[in-house]
Parts: sequence; structure tokens; C-alpha cells
Amino acid sequence: MQGISRMYKGYHLSLFLPERTEPGKTNGRVHITSGEADIGIRFTPDWPQPPTTPQQAEEWLFAYAAGIIDCELAGGLGIDLRHE
Repeated sequence: MQGISRMYKGYHLSLFLPERTEPGKTNGRVHITSGEADIGIRFTPDWPQPPTTPQQAEEWLFAYAAGIIDCELAGGLGIDLRHE
């Protein structure tokens, strides 16, 4: 899997993209860490319909990660990104 690093609101996102996407296969994963620690959360999305291109997978993974961060910063998910 190809790895891409991005930042969002002070969090480091490591997006891991598959070389090709297939139904029923893992189509990428995300690791979110804070700038203060190596501890974070990791998730693999379960997409009902996989992305058709690596670019689309990257966009979707970034959007999912940004949504998790935004919800957490708003106090919505109960995930402590600094300690999970």
C-alpha cells in the first residue's frame, strides 16, 4: 500500500492506499496521531462500494479522518485521540 501523509487541524494523518481497489478487499486505512505523541487511532473503512481510483480512495480516506477529528473536537465520539 502506498502511504501519504497529510495534516488536519494539528493531527497527522497517514493514509495508506491500495494499488488497486476491489470489492470485498481492504481498500486502504488511516492512522491518526496527535502532534504530541505516537499514540493515535487506526481504522479501515468498510465501503459498500469501493473507490474506483487511488485518488478517490485518498479523498475518501481524508474525508473520513477529517470527520472523525471534527466530531472528536466537538465532543461527539468519545474517542480521545491523544490516548487511544
